[in-house]
Amino acid sequence: MAKKHDDHTEIHIENHVESQTTSGDEDARVEELTNDLKRIQAEFVNYKRRVEDEKREVLEFAKTKVVREFLTIRDTFDQEAAHRPADVDAKWAASIDAIRAQLDAVFKNLGVERFESVGQPFDPRRHNAVMMEEGEGDQEVVLDELQPGYVMGDVVLRPAMVKAGYTSAA
Repeated sequence: MAKKHDDHTEIHIENHVESQTTSGDEDARVEELTNDLKRIQAEFVNYKRRVEDEKREVLEFAKTKVVREFLTIRDTFDQEAAHRPADVDAKWAASIDAIRAQLDAVFKNLGVERFESVGQPFDPRRHNAVMMEEGEGDQEVVLDELQPGYVMGDVVLRPAMVKAGYTSAA
């Protein structure tokens, strides 16, 4: 009977060792799968962020492109105002001014701003010098603005077309 008892003990020990080995393999496999899942989740979060950033960039690009097209219409309003005859019908002039004001309101809502150039230091990112005036001095400044420049946030939509020259620093 003692022999029988020893056989039973051996079987019990073998089963216990097998269950520990199997349990260890399962734990390693669970850990591996958990790490894979975490990696895939992180990749998906990064993918979503990248797609949202790309979508925002495309929308901003489209918005700036459309606004740039409307700047020529705004220029036409400026030309009309500069060359408006003195004897023009007041109601007609008021309607044109109202349309210009509407366009300016749309630009303002979009964050589009016209920037001042005359008297400012010349900045090649904001100014396109088409004329230069000879002068004495060490500071290049904008002397006259031929076409206004516009920005939308930090983006220069259109540089101002200017006449630049040198003046002495004050």
